Amino acid sequence: MKPALRNPWTYIAFVVPTLLLYSLFFVYPVIVSFIYGLYRWDGVSAKAFIGIDNFTRLLDDATFLKSLGNNIYFMAFSLIVNIPLVFLISIAISKVRRMRGFYKSAVFIPVVISTATVAILFGVLYDYDSGLFNQALRAVGGESWAREWLSNPHLAMLSILIANAWQNIGFFIVLCLAAILNIPKEIGEAAKIDGVDGWNETRFVTLPLVRPILFVMLLLTVSGTLKVLDIVQIMTNGGPFQSTEVMSTYMLKVGFRSMELGYGSAIGVAMFIITMAMTGILHRISRTEEVHF
Repeated sequence: MKPALRNPWTYIAFVVPTLLLYSLFFVYPVIVSFIYGLYRWDGVSAKAFIGIDNFTRLLDDATFLKSLGNNIYFMAFSLIVNIPLVFLISIAISKVRRMRGFYKSAVFIPVVISTATVAILFGVLYDYDSGLFNQALRAVGGESWAREWLSNPHLAMLSILIANAWQNIGFFIVLCLAAILNIPKEIGEAAKIDGVDGWNETRFVTLPLVRPILFVMLLLTVSGTLKVLDIVQIMTNGGPFQSTEVMSTYMLKVGFRSMELGYGSAIGVAMFIITMAMTGILHRISRTEEVHF
C-alpha cells in the first residue's frame, strides 16, 4: 500500500470537506429553523420569544393538518400504486431479449426532464379546452366526459399524482431492473428444474431477492413524498380550496407571503421530524438481512 494511503490524514482530508458541507447545508439550517420556531418574527422587526407556541399552534391549525393529510395521501398512492407498478414493469422488461436497452432508456427519459417542465407539460395536457386528455374523452363520450382536472378539488390531487408518477417511476424501474438482472441465472434455472416458473418464480424467487432494493425504493418514496414541493407549487399552488396543499407549499405561504417566519420555521421543523419518524418506523418494519447469492 502506498504511504499516502496508510496516513490517516489522507482520509481526513477527504472526509472533513464533506462533513463541513453537510453541516452547512443540512445540520445548520435544521438548528436555525428550530431556533426561529421559538420566536414570533416577520423577518424585519425584532424577534419576540414565545417558546413552543408556534409548535403547539400546529396542532390546532386546520390547514396544516389538511396539508399533512395530503402528504400522507401522496405517500400512500406512491407506495400502493407506484411501487407495485415499478416491480411489474421491471419484471416485464427483464423478460425481453431484444431492444432491452431501448426500453430502459425510454422509461428513464422523464427522470432527466426538470420538474417545472413536467408540471407545465401536464398543465397543457390537462387543459379543459385543448388538452389531450379531454380531447380523448370527448372523442369517446362527448362533451359531458370532459373534466376540469386541475380546477376540480376531487381530481386535482390525482392529476398531480399521475404527473409525478410519470416523471419519477423510471428512476425506480432502473433500480429494480438492475437488481433483477443481477440475480444469478443459476437460481432461475434451479427454480425451473423444481417446477417453479411464471408467476410463482416471480413471487417466490425474484421478489425475495430484490427486497433490499424495494426497501430503498420505499425509503426514497416516503422521504420524497413528505417533502414534495415543486410539482404541486407549479401545477396548482395548493389549490383549489387547499385540496392539494402540502406541508411545503403551506410553509412557503406562511413564511414568505404572510411573513410569519417563526411559524413557517416551525412547520419546516415539523416536516423534518415527521419525515425522520416515518422513515424510522419504515426501517423498523421493513428490516431485513442482506441477501447473498
